[in-house]
Amino acid sequence: MRPYHVLFVLSVLFVLSSCSSLQTPDTSKTSPDDSWELVWSDDFNGEKIDTSKWEIMEYNRKQNPDGPDGWWLREDSYLDGKGELVLRCRKIENRNKDNDPFDYSTGAIRSRGKFEQKFGKFEICCKLPEQTGWWVAFWLMSNGVGKVGNAGEDGTEIDIFEGFGKSIKINHALHWDGYGKDHKSKGNKVTVPGIDEGYHVFSLEWNEKEYIFFIDGKESWRSDAGGVSKVPAYVKVTAEISTEKWAINEYWAGDPSKATYPDYFQVDYVKVYKKKQ
Repeated sequence: MRPYHVLFVLSVLFVLSSCSSLQTPDTSKTSPDDSWELVWSDDFNGEKIDTSKWEIMEYNRKQNPDGPDGWWLREDSYLDGKGELVLRCRKIENRNKDNDPFDYSTGAIRSRGKFEQKFGKFEICCKLPEQTGWWVAFWLMSNGVGKVGNAGEDGTEIDIFEGFGKSIKINHALHWDGYGKDHKSKGNKVTVPGIDEGYHVFSLEWNEKEYIFFIDGKESWRSDAGGVSKVPAYVKVTAEISTEKWAINEYWAGDPSKATYPDYFQVDYVKVYKKKQ
């Protein structure tokens, strides 16, 4: 996810009723019909993340001259042993020796080099974090996103959803033509009462003509911005944190200094389908 979200996202607010506010997943209203075939999935059973499916990410994603840096650390992505992936957000002291009193860290995984697909239905069932100051996402990425020209057809960052602790806001977004001066974006921010409680299902149907976004089985946005990507993309499940000004305002993640960490993003499953022939 990139800081350009705040500058380029076209926000349209509307209200959706949530599928469930229970503390256990309810997917009865979100299951794909018989026209879809399950081709790749992870229910996160077992003791460790399946590295045949996922790369566990680690690096300092953003040097921040104004304050603490936000790291992706391997130890903040793990399975709880009860069938869930957990991405943790926490404070760690003097991680990168840059004289900050604290650094923050979060978890992230991706399927790059292990699974990629063009078109289909991409779905996650998850529980959003409870604390303000950080955000989580389920998104698709391809190597062509950095190319300029041919619009988004040679690669688009597809943010199926971005969610925030202590918030009922959900963001969908599309980014193409790199992340520099030629960067282009279109997005839609929605308010969803109850989304901050219990488990919810976020999904995308991506075809040759458009992207269709769903929250708990209800359509929340559709777009053909960028001309629709025509190349395979890999799956990312991530958490992020920043103390930069664009991130800590009320329109994005909020201020982590006002939060109590550690906090957790819990994922019940990720599933990918393709249309049956």
